[in-house]
Formats: sequence, structure tokens, C-alpha cells
Amino acid sequence: MKKSLITAAVLLTLLLPLVVLDHQKYKIVGILFLIVGVLFSMIASYEMISMFCRKHETVKIYRFLMGIFSGLIVLAIHFSDKFSYPIDLLLFLFIVLAIMLITIFTKNSTAYDMMAGIITVVYCGLMLGYVINIRYLEPFPSDALIYLRGGRSFGYLYAIVAATDSFAFLFGMKFGKRRLAPTISPKKSVEGAIAGLIGGSIVGVLAIFVFKIANYTNPTQLILIIIIGFFLSMFISFMVQIGDLVASKMKRTFEIKDFGNIFPGHGGVIDRFDSLIYAGTAYYIIVQVLEMLLTRWV
Repeated sequence: MKKSLITAAVLLTLLLPLVVLDHQKYKIVGILFLIVGVLFSMIASYEMISMFCRKHETVKIYRFLMGIFSGLIVLAIHFSDKFSYPIDLLLFLFIVLAIMLITIFTKNSTAYDMMAGIITVVYCGLMLGYVINIRYLEPFPSDALIYLRGGRSFGYLYAIVAATDSFAFLFGMKFGKRRLAPTISPKKSVEGAIAGLIGGSIVGVLAIFVFKIANYTNPTQLILIIIIGFFLSMFISFMVQIGDLVASKMKRTFEIKDFGNIFPGHGGVIDRFDSLIYAGTAYYIIVQVLEMLLTRWV
């Protein structure tokens, strides 16, 4: 417990300034956050390939290669908006084709290796890349009803992740009776999941105002923001729990306790950010779709 708290404190001290400080005012903050994000993506890829190695030894030779591929995808997502062209998706498709070719022409390689590589770059490159680049989102002008700029979005999202996990754990530990997914994660309960969903939704609404995401000018807009914010936060909270179950499913399948050990008391990068990866991907897509619709209709 002590080791876990020390690790959490160190992570918070190092990462919080990179999230809170304005990356446009302090350019170095944006650069450092991107570097950390790319490194996390590469480490997560190494962790995932190492997991796949437990069932098939030949996958081991791709541990570093998939990390490079994932890091490149994160960078492509970051620079995609600047070029106003979907270079991230084009690069991702190119990398998927490259993985197929590499595994076909590698001695003793199997279709299992191919799928392990593709899943790794999807999860640790594409999905984690979307989460990292939430930090740089600026889809709407500052005077719009919602202002989803960079650190504000990241703060809002992580508040929901933390609240969902905390409420689900504490309430489930005290009142949990019915198992949510006994074959995947025996300790999780239906009661805890419901508490996490409600708690995450309420904290999400509060976070909208704490991080000044809402720009309301009258009571009608205020009520609309609260209603939309509650259901958006509930959806994100739901995705937080799905992300946790997905990671638990993988660990259960490959009989591992943690994906890695880079964070003492917390495990690896995937262990620490599994819920955020899934929920953040959903959030990033929602914001992109909203921007596309508003650009077309307004």
C-alpha cells in the first residue's frame, strides 16, 4: 500500500504540470507531454507483446518493433490535425499491412503472431494515441457553449475515470453481493458497477464546471449542460468499466497478475491506464464527431 501511494504521488507530481499548464503558452509543456505519451505507448506495446509471448514464444521477436510502430501512430495522430489530412489512419493501415507482410515472411511465424501484432498497435498505438492527443484538442472556439480545450478535456475525463474506479471499489467492497463478471474479475460486483456509474456521472457534471468547460449565459443553457453532461459522463463512466474488464479479460486469459512492473505497486503502463485507454478513445471519437457535425451544420 505504501509503495503504491508513493508511486501515485510521484506520477501525479510529474504528470500534473504537463496536463494543467497551457501548452500554447508554454510550448515545452506540449512537447514533453507528447514525448511522455510516445514513451508510454512504446512501453505498453512491449508489455502487451510480452503477454502474448506466454502463449506463443515466436511473438517475442516483435516486442521492440511493435513499440516503434505504436509510437509512430501516436505521433501521426498528433500531427494529423496540423496537416488537415488523416495521416494517422493512413499510417495505421500501412503498419497493419506491414505487420501482415513481416509475419508472413518471418520463419516459424504464425497467424497468431500476426493478430498479436495488430491488436498491440490498435490498443497501444491507435487507442492510446487518441487518449494522449486529447491533451491537444481544440475543436470549438472559446465562446462556444462547450469549450473542450486540451487540459480541460483531459482533466474532465480523468475525473470521471478516478471517480468511477473509486466508487465502484469502495461501494462494491462494502455492499457488493452479486458478481459482475466472475470468470473475468471475481471481485467486481453489480452493486459496485452501478455505484461507479452514478458516482462517475455526478463527478463528471461537477468537473464540467470545475474545469470551466461550460460557457452558459442563461438558466436554460445551464440546465441543458447539466443534462447533456450527466449522460455524456455516464457513457464515459460505462466505458471506464468496460476498459477495466477488457484488461482483466486479457490478464485472465494469459494468466498474468500485471502487464508490467514499471510502476511499483501499480504494475505496468496498461495496468495504470487501462480504464483511461478505453474511455479516452470513446471521448476522443465523440469530440471528433461533434466537431465534424457542427462544422457541416453551422
